[in-house]
Amino acid sequence: MRKIPFLLAFLALLGLQVQAQRQVTGTVTNAEDGSSIPGVSVLVKGTQVGTITDINGKYSIKVPLEGKILQFSFVGMQTLEVTIGNQSVIDVQMRPTTTALEGVIVTALGISREKKSLGYAVQDVSGDEISQARQLNAINSLSGRVAGLQITSGSGNMGGSSRVLIRGVNSISGNNNPLYVIDGVPIDNSDFNTANTARGAGGVDYGNMAQDVNSDDIESISVLKGPAAAALYGSRAANGVILITTKKGKAGAVKGIGVSINSGISIENVAYLPKYQNLYGGGTTFTGAGTKDGFLVQEINGIEYLLPDYATDESWGPRYNPNIYYLPYWSLYDWEALGKPTTNADGTPYRLETAPWVAPKHDVEDFFETSVGYTNNIALTSASENGSFRLSYTNFSSNGYMPNSTLNRNTFNFNGTSKFGKKLMAFTSFNYIKTYALGRPVTGYDDNNVLQKFTQWGQRQLDMEKMKNYMNPDGTQRTWNRRAWFDPLPNYSDNFYWTRFMNYEEDWRDRYYGNVGLTYQIFDWLKLTGKYNMDTYTFRINERVAIGSQALSYYQEDVRQLTETNAEFLLEADKRFGDDFTTKLTLGGNRMHRQYELNGGITQGGLVIRNFYNLRNCLSPALVHDETSQKSINSLYGSLNLGYKGLLYLDVTLRNDWSSTLPKNNWSYPYPSVTLSYAA
Repeated sequence: MRKIPFLLAFLALLGLQVQAQRQVTGTVTNAEDGSSIPGVSVLVKGTQVGTITDINGKYSIKVPLEGKILQFSFVGMQTLEVTIGNQSVIDVQMRPTTTALEGVIVTALGISREKKSLGYAVQDVSGDEISQARQLNAINSLSGRVAGLQITSGSGNMGGSSRVLIRGVNSISGNNNPLYVIDGVPIDNSDFNTANTARGAGGVDYGNMAQDVNSDDIESISVLKGPAAAALYGSRAANGVILITTKKGKAGAVKGIGVSINSGISIENVAYLPKYQNLYGGGTTFTGAGTKDGFLVQEINGIEYLLPDYATDESWGPRYNPNIYYLPYWSLYDWEALGKPTTNADGTPYRLETAPWVAPKHDVEDFFETSVGYTNNIALTSASENGSFRLSYTNFSSNGYMPNSTLNRNTFNFNGTSKFGKKLMAFTSFNYIKTYALGRPVTGYDDNNVLQKFTQWGQRQLDMEKMKNYMNPDGTQRTWNRRAWFDPLPNYSDNFYWTRFMNYEEDWRDRYYGNVGLTYQIFDWLKLTGKYNMDTYTFRINERVAIGSQALSYYQEDVRQLTETNAEFLLEADKRFGDDFTTKLTLGGNRMHRQYELNGGITQGGLVIRNFYNLRNCLSPALVHDETSQKSINSLYGSLNLGYKGLLYLDVTLRNDWSSTLPKNNWSYPYPSVTLSYAA
């Protein structure tokens, strides 16, 4: 009878525990543009109970009885505290910290403005913060440093793509990337990943083209968030603008040539892997006549061996048992390489080597390597009253975490100015980047993605040290997934090391971007600038599957060439009327021309000669492709900024484009914007 009151007491206590907590949900957005903010810390003040918002800015938290206040915090945003009361849904709007509204910042068209005079959201990040992060892709260094900026990088993909969202997703199927402008040069940020790669169905992630920007050369990055901020750049800036200013020799500095040297090292290891079972081996468990302990019994040279199911690329095999010795795949290849001897020199039967049926000593984690990246930079600077320059060279080299993978990048940067008299100044900026990559990881559902084999289509007893011997003396493959004990050809899967050392990709990219121009100071308050910008690169990609692989051998090569030029002029007026009124007027024009070419081919019917990769080395004529596209846009634009007593500011901008891709009777379209701001 004592059990009943005890049970009732337990249920009552359980009920009190349930009632002692309540669920609160909500959404966190940016007060300036209404975009959701992922990664916001939500904490019940005075407790250890907390959570973070998801990619849509939503959160859900169980608030204990003593919880009275929810605290919301995020980098670059003002911390908020909200009294819970009886609310079960609490939506909040966060604002940037006030320190982001002070000082001077670079805005559209490279024009410097006081932050308080802007009627739109702009945030600045210094070059020191970028270089200290030591990210191969400098844009990834903005993560956590700019309020409302969402960066999703291809973690683990050597030189992989990054997805940058400034104002959330504007298009479900289209491009949501911002426009990148370096020293006034709009640069291309295409990625050439296939549709399958993008949707996780397999392929190589070749990264975005904006990753060519070198961290050591960056002076500052300005992120233009609002529609008005990007209005002067036209439709390409629909998703915002990332303005990058590179380092320069500063006029008025000490005479002579200054030298700076920077070196850095980065080390990466695979941090997380799935938890793999270590109770059962690969293949299937055999039963019935001709089997023993779940293995097939096979006589070779008069000796019986226990054979696993080589042909099945799964792990439904017998339970591990150190007292069971089986015939591993590598023992068969050793025997075949010797010519399948039946007897030893003394006439005794030749015995193939067996191994205990146990979990591997060198498991999946031993397949991966430690990635070490080295960055070395040297810069020469000089400045005088009549001009300045900065010349730098940066080398980055890294081995990837995958076997047979490497990435090398060499960057040359030059910025210079020269004055001719008191009114005329010439300037130039030049960047050359040469990149080489070998063995970028294959992603998604793909035969050459070793992670897929480890996790889905593999066998668990495989020892990575044994797997390293992936090739026979005659160049054929040693795969764990052979068709049968008497048939050495791969059934479904290649040896992991064969995949990495034989079925790899290579890519090369040579890129130049920069500008040259003149500035003439007409009056103290009026100047005219003309310049010519160019961004051009050649990107070559080779992919291959070797003869002897499970899949049909092939070789593919693609060469892409892109050139974009922008010829522009800009008239700038900056005049004060009395003590109360300021006026900034900008008028300009631009002619953009862009040309893209792709040519390449892929072999058909398989390769003929082993280890010779050429489009002519195939059974049937190679399938070739050729593509060319061109586009031109003529533009006129202007902006007017009126200020009153440093408190009230009116901004008006207008841009009109004439695009060659539209019918001539309807090829013109404007971009107006008006903002009014008050600096308290």
